[in-house]
Amino acid sequence: MQAPARRLPAICALSAAGGFLLWQALSYHRAGLFEYPLDDVYIHLAMASGIMGGTYGINPGEPASAASSVLYPLLLLPFPGTGFQRMLPLLWNFAGLVGLAWLFGGFVARMRLAGGVAVFLAALAPFALNMPSVAALGMEHTLHALTVMVLLAGFWKFLSTDRIGPALVVGAVLSPLFRFEGLALSLAVAGALALRGRMRAALALALAVIVPVALFVLFLVSQGLDPLPSSVLAKIGGKRGGFDPFLRLQANIIGQGGLVALAAYVLTLIALLHPTVRKDSRLSLFLMAVWLAATAHMIIGQVGWSGRYEHYYLVMIGTALVAALPGFGAALRGITLSAALAAACYHVFSAWNDYTWTARSVHLQQRQMARLAELLPGQAVAVNDIGWMAWDRSGYVLDLWGLASAEARRARLQGPDGRPAPEWAAKIVQRHGARYAMIYDQWIDVGIGAEWRRVATLVIRDPHGSLGGYKVSIYATDPDFEPELRDAVRRLAADMPADAELTEVGNGG
Repeated sequence: MQAPARRLPAICALSAAGGFLLWQALSYHRAGLFEYPLDDVYIHLAMASGIMGGTYGINPGEPASAASSVLYPLLLLPFPGTGFQRMLPLLWNFAGLVGLAWLFGGFVARMRLAGGVAVFLAALAPFALNMPSVAALGMEHTLHALTVMVLLAGFWKFLSTDRIGPALVVGAVLSPLFRFEGLALSLAVAGALALRGRMRAALALALAVIVPVALFVLFLVSQGLDPLPSSVLAKIGGKRGGFDPFLRLQANIIGQGGLVALAAYVLTLIALLHPTVRKDSRLSLFLMAVWLAATAHMIIGQVGWSGRYEHYYLVMIGTALVAALPGFGAALRGITLSAALAAACYHVFSAWNDYTWTARSVHLQQRQMARLAELLPGQAVAVNDIGWMAWDRSGYVLDLWGLASAEARRARLQGPDGRPAPEWAAKIVQRHGARYAMIYDQWIDVGIGAEWRRVATLVIRDPHGSLGGYKVSIYATDPDFEPELRDAVRRLAADMPADAELTEVGNGG
C-alpha cells in the first residue's frame, strides 16, 4: 500500500468523527443540554437495567422483548440507572463510528483508486452513508454496520486469497445479533463459500450464524414471549406494508430516505450487470451477495425514521460500489461519485434541519413526561412512547404501543376486522391498574376510555425535529386519581423549560 493510501483510513475516520462532533455540538446548542435525538435509547437502557435486576423486560418480574437487538442491551449493563450508564450508548457509538469509518477507508485504499478519487471517497463516504447522524442516535445500528463492514472485509479477503479469516466469521456471527437484518448478508456469504467449493466451511458458517439467533428465539419462547421481539412486531405489523413484500417495497421507496435507498439499489444492480464485473468471478460473487442482502432488506426490512434502519444497507452497498468502481468507465464512475455526493448532501441537510433539532424535542416532551412520573412515585402509568418513561422508574410502565407489551400490541393490531376494538386501551389499562396515561391521542384513537378524564396537555413551542407527535394528552384513567394527578401537573407546570407548555384542562378535556 502506497503512503497516500495508508492515510485513507485516518481521513475517513477523522471525517466521520468530525461530523459526529459537529452534530453533537449543534444538537447541544439547540437543546441547551445533552440529549439523544431518539428516546428509544432509553428502552435499551431500561432493558439493561431489567436484566441486571433479574428480568428480561422493563418492569420487574414481567418479561418483555422491548429491544430489537440481542447484544446491544448487554453492552449497556454496567451501573444501571446511573448517569454513567446513560452515557454508554454515546461511548459505544463513537467507538463504533470510528472503527466503521477506519475499515471503510481501508477498503477504499485496497481498491487502488486514483489518488484524488480515493481521498474524495474517504472524506465523503461518512456523510454519503450517513455514519455521523446514525451514531449520534445512540442506538445499535452503528455497531451493526461495523460488524457488516468487518464481514465484507473478511469476505473480500477470502475471495482474494481463498482463506477464511476471523473477520469473516466474527462479522457473520455478530451482525444478526445486533440486528436481525444481518441474517441476509451472513447467509449470502455462507452461500458464496459453497459456490467456491468450500461446502463444509459454508455449512459450519451457516450454523454459526443461525444457532445463536435460534437460541435467542428459544429464550424468548421460554419467557412466554413471541419468537420475534415485540419491538419488531409492533413496528412492522399492520404498519407501512406489514409483511407483504410488495407493499413493503412501495413503502420503503416513498418513505423518508427512500430515493437514496432506491438509487443505491439501482447502482448495485447496474454494477452487478456490468461487463467488467461479470468477467471477474471474485467481484461478481461479492456484488451478488450484497445485492441479495439489499433485495431482502427492501422487501422485508424498513427504510426511514432517522435513517437508522437502512444504515447497514448503505454501508454494504457503498462497499460493493467501491469494489466495482475501478472497472467502471468514465461515465458510470462519474454517475456513481455524483450519487455519493448527492447522498451526502441529503444526509447533511437532513441532519441540519431535522436530527439536530430532535434532541431538543425529546427533552421538551419525553423528559418532561418522565419528570411528571417522578412526582408520582410508585404509580403505574400507561404511555404509547416508552423511552424516557421506562428508564430508572419506580412504578409500573404499561406500553400501549406494544414494544414492551404483547397484549397491547395484539389488541392494537388484531381487533375485529383488522381494526382495534373500541376502548381496547382502556381495558388493558384497567387490568394493569394504571391510574393515569400520557399519550398521543391520534395513536390510541378509539382505544381511549370513555371514563378517562383529560387533565392536561403538553405541547412544544416552535416544534422541530422528528417525534411521533407534538401534543401529549395526560389523562386520569381512574377518576379517583384525578386530584392527585392535577396536583402533580400544577407542581411541574411551575418548573417547565421555556419552550415546553404544560396546560391544565377541565374534566373530560
